[in-house]
Amino acid sequence: MRFYEDLDNISINRLPQRSYYIPENEGAYTLLNGRWRFHYFDSETDVTDSISGWDEISVPSCWQTLGYEDPNYTNVNYPYPVDPPFVPDRNPAGIYEREFDVENAGNQTYIVFEGVSSCVFLYINGEFAGYSQGSHLQAEFDVTPFVKKGVNTLRAKVLKWCSGSYLEDQDFFRFNGIFRDVYMLSRPQGHLTDIEVLAEKCAITAKFSGSANVTLCDGEGRVLETKTGQNGVSFAVANPVFWNAEKPYLYTLKFESAGEVITIKTGFKTVEIGPDCALIINGVPVKLKGVNHHDTDPYTGWYQTDEAILNDLLLMKSLNINTVRTSHYPPPPKFLNLCDELGLYVVLETDLETHGFVTRVCGYGYDNDNSDWPGNKKEWTKSYVERMERAFERDKNHPSIIMWSTGNESGHGPNHYEMVKWLRARRPGALVHCEDASRLGYLDHADVYSIMYPEVYKNEAYSKEQNNRTVEGYLTNPENKQPLFLCEFAHAMGNGPGTVLEYMDFCYRYPAFIGGCVWEWADHTVVIDGVPKYGGDFCEGTHDHNFCCDGMVTHDRRLKAGSKEIKAAYQNISASLNGTDFTVTNLYDFTNLSEFSLKLSVMADGETVAEGDYTLDVQPKESRELNVAALMENVTGCRLGAYLNASFTDKNGHEVAFVQHELSVPKQSREAPRSALALTETEKTIIARGDGFVYEFSKLLGGFVSIKRNGKEQLVSPTKLSVWRAPTDNDRHIRKKWEWSDSDNQSGENFNKVFSKVYDCRTDNNVITVTGSLAGISRKPFFRYTAVYTFFIDGTVDVSLSGSVREDCVWLPRLGFEFKTILENSRFSYFGMGPDENYADMRAFARMGLFHSAAADEYVNYVKPQEHGNHTNTKELAFNNGLTFTGDGFEFNVSEFDALDLSQAGHIDELCKNGAVNVRIDYKVSGIGSNSCGPALLERYRLKEKQIEFAFSFGLTKE
Repeated sequence: MRFYEDLDNISINRLPQRSYYIPENEGAYTLLNGRWRFHYFDSETDVTDSISGWDEISVPSCWQTLGYEDPNYTNVNYPYPVDPPFVPDRNPAGIYEREFDVENAGNQTYIVFEGVSSCVFLYINGEFAGYSQGSHLQAEFDVTPFVKKGVNTLRAKVLKWCSGSYLEDQDFFRFNGIFRDVYMLSRPQGHLTDIEVLAEKCAITAKFSGSANVTLCDGEGRVLETKTGQNGVSFAVANPVFWNAEKPYLYTLKFESAGEVITIKTGFKTVEIGPDCALIINGVPVKLKGVNHHDTDPYTGWYQTDEAILNDLLLMKSLNINTVRTSHYPPPPKFLNLCDELGLYVVLETDLETHGFVTRVCGYGYDNDNSDWPGNKKEWTKSYVERMERAFERDKNHPSIIMWSTGNESGHGPNHYEMVKWLRARRPGALVHCEDASRLGYLDHADVYSIMYPEVYKNEAYSKEQNNRTVEGYLTNPENKQPLFLCEFAHAMGNGPGTVLEYMDFCYRYPAFIGGCVWEWADHTVVIDGVPKYGGDFCEGTHDHNFCCDGMVTHDRRLKAGSKEIKAAYQNISASLNGTDFTVTNLYDFTNLSEFSLKLSVMADGETVAEGDYTLDVQPKESRELNVAALMENVTGCRLGAYLNASFTDKNGHEVAFVQHELSVPKQSREAPRSALALTETEKTIIARGDGFVYEFSKLLGGFVSIKRNGKEQLVSPTKLSVWRAPTDNDRHIRKKWEWSDSDNQSGENFNKVFSKVYDCRTDNNVITVTGSLAGISRKPFFRYTAVYTFFIDGTVDVSLSGSVREDCVWLPRLGFEFKTILENSRFSYFGMGPDENYADMRAFARMGLFHSAAADEYVNYVKPQEHGNHTNTKELAFNNGLTFTGDGFEFNVSEFDALDLSQAGHIDELCKNGAVNVRIDYKVSGIGSNSCGPALLERYRLKEKQIEFAFSFGLTKE
């Protein structure tokens, strides 16, 4: 057994974990980030004391992102055999070296690593000074005996794997190196060490070892009081201002001791579970609108700059997020400091996951009682408990932390319970989170009932136990006595997530549903030559493809439709319209709506006809009624639709909430009476000819083969009826029943290889009637239909589709007509839901209006190409100098790419435009959901009806 495989060797000379702070006096802190000498070895057995041929790299960093080894993404599987505590014989190593200056040799000198993967051997001036493991946990070493005044040499030997790697099987790219800040502290003899600050019951108390002058300042920086204390001080605070995520009020303690200055911010906050299982913060029931956050950057891996962390948190706040779960390890200290300052509740998770034990034998299973699991082995107890201890002791002073988590997806055994017992003894009353304990029935080992990806609704076919794992089932079961918290829900992979509103509806309806955290914040990728890469792109031994691309924002932090859907579902203002009474409800917990501006506008056919600005005094959880008759009287009729829009903005002009209501006003007739157009029939085609247009309809194909406008062809290929869409990541399960694939040619309906059969095509005056069917290759027809085309002298064609879907056929991806038109017609306008892509279950953020776009602008570059660009409830779609479509709420899609090409591309650089503007006019498109990891798409959002009736009209834009 090698040193780093021995469970007795978790650390050497690493100091007991203290609370995080940086002394502020001159000369105390020296950041060692920057350029370091570096040498990579394929095996740590090849490392020698004397190294020549050094490279130079930046620290912090991950050596895989710098070209030393390839990245490796794996979700569940360990990237080596499951044989704890042993790791592969060839264990790569990175040797880091640099100089640092010690100006005061009489001080205590410390080296601090904020994050090193997977373990670090520290050498100072050639002497071994310490060892630590726990990649995302802080390690501090007293190197005073090893340093001298002047220039010193620090060497760190970092290994790819150690025994602790078995406890770090999180779902992420596996990186190595010194990936967080490393610094030196020069501190006076007798300095303060650990400092614990508690703000409770109108008092702020600081506990420490030694003597210090302590000054308390309020949130505006005003000095409230100064005291000198031995081993601690306490300040009475009359009428304290409480901290919460909406009003993050912080007090500051300034410690002066032995010439050293330390400041720690704190806040008053109470957290408890109410008698109705509500989460009560500062006496107020609070809903957690959260997200899971991994530290990830497409260029630097696990290393995020301070600026990147700040941008992440600011972007979260702008999306109405109030909670972050640090999945699945403590974040950099800067992250928590900013959560305190900006206002975000934190579920602080320690660095622990052993998910790969579910696949240590063939198959997948949580055989939790099996002795193979390290959580059940006494020799691993110390490794488990110290990870909880180190996380808590570093971060115990942060007011933003409302729950402490024992880790993620690790089963639940005696060692987990030892972690829980340690935490409860260390800070009685602290809320404990442990999803594994909840799932496996150890309810007294956690304070909230935490589950992942539950279905929303109960199911009559389920057992009582199964229904208890649904949101509705849990909340309506009187036997349940804990708050419900979804530590992961709404899996945001690719195009999605959909069906977020349904969760939030239950959240507001039941006090015991305290909220949850979307999985997850950002896509994990490694960008190479401008192309984001994922698992399988690096010749890994095991990988999970693009399952790492599951963020609600992209790898470069751009918003997608799913980001905006979450923002809408999380928004803290709702409104209803009853006649002319507009009722606004404040869903904030601590904020009056007087802090926001309300703009009401009445829109008819895309034009604003009236608007007004308001400021409403509405206390949290209360409502106010506003009569809007004066605004609404400005619209007496419309052609396409009239709506009341309500936009709430903050002092910076950022929209925090939007609500839209359709107005019941008379609708003008869309068209004057039309005259029938005579048709000309040939052996193979039917011709419709009029002023400035010629349509040619194929009897064989049952569709248009030519549409000419003033002699110019508008079609690139014949129109057709189709059902295929490029599968989204959230279609990853249902697609097996939809498609033909090389790996399975028997399970699917083969919608991606559809044959169209025309049984009959006949004309009667100005009407063409087609009877036909659609069938996947090797399958019986799944859709039998009659399509009727009625032609008018102005060039308008009314299309009606009536058909039946085979009873035993799976629900369809979509159903509609495809028009591939010429590239010159790429620009268009539409009246419908926009301006971003939207789907049946992902359109809370979208709004009805008149929008202008182009085929290129509709493209959404998901990491793995897939269905995108849909628009629902469309009344009119008009291409510049081309086709025009009208209807009563159809769906449409305009793209530069064909659905089959999107289906086959694995990366954005593999996509090729097909030389057409690809237009879909759809009866319906199935929703998005979150079935990449979450529950199946709700039936209400599936195209599952067996009888289809669809109608729309098309023609040509007028010059």
